[in-house]
Amino acid sequence: MCRKQLEIIAQSFVSVALQQENETELADAVYKLPSLQPGNDEVQVSVSVNRVSDLGLRFLKVDVSDSLLNSFILRQCVLLLPEDLHQQFVSSPVVVLSSDVQERSEEKNTSTITSKSDGVAFPQFSVEEIAIWTSTDLPSASELQRDGLNGWIYCSKGISLTEGLNVNGDGILAFAEDAAIGDNTVFTGRIIILANRDLRIGNRVKLEKALILCQGNLTVGSDSIINGAVMVQKNAKVDSKSKITADREVLEPFKSMVSY
Repeated sequence: MCRKQLEIIAQSFVSVALQQENETELADAVYKLPSLQPGNDEVQVSVSVNRVSDLGLRFLKVDVSDSLLNSFILRQCVLLLPEDLHQQFVSSPVVVLSSDVQERSEEKNTSTITSKSDGVAFPQFSVEEIAIWTSTDLPSASELQRDGLNGWIYCSKGISLTEGLNVNGDGILAFAEDAAIGDNTVFTGRIIILANRDLRIGNRVKLEKALILCQGNLTVGSDSIINGAVMVQKNAKVDSKSKITADREVLEPFKSMVSY
């Protein structure tokens, strides 16, 4: 009974906050509520807000607790790309910002994409900082295969995803260190990949709806398909047998909510 009351209070606070967000910027706050009935337990609501302005990423956390240390936490996030980034991706699905143009690789059928940005700066973000707010580690390969992504943000220092995974669902994958997606891996849902460092996408990988923001170098193997949009701060090396095609749906706002 008590937990259900706390859950209802949290949902109500989030609902009101989201309705007001269009007119008033959300901010941290603490509220004292009337005692719960039955039980006469005191209730406190803590609201915290964190932002990554360059990404248009906003986290909202509502923590409802009573005097008996019962609690219910609801987290909500939204990613709304700033207008300059949105417009750049409309112009080109692949943007590489480095001024250092790599020469053609000695490997056969490999070349470098070097589309320029028309003045757009790469968005600044720290995956380690984002991880503190999300409190959600990247699932294991077997869990990804079994459960897919559940619409939240999954953070890891760095990882090599097992070959041959078939992952359903939408979500954000954030890598603080070098990361790799193994050969023959398929992500069928909408994914946003935030990479602080280098990202390697293997051979015969298919990302059906992907927005990739890579602060390091991006490498894409042979016969892979990325449908969406890609921005790389350093260099991009994409095998000539692979394709990156534009999909404006990946530029639409990403919204999600989870409870703890």
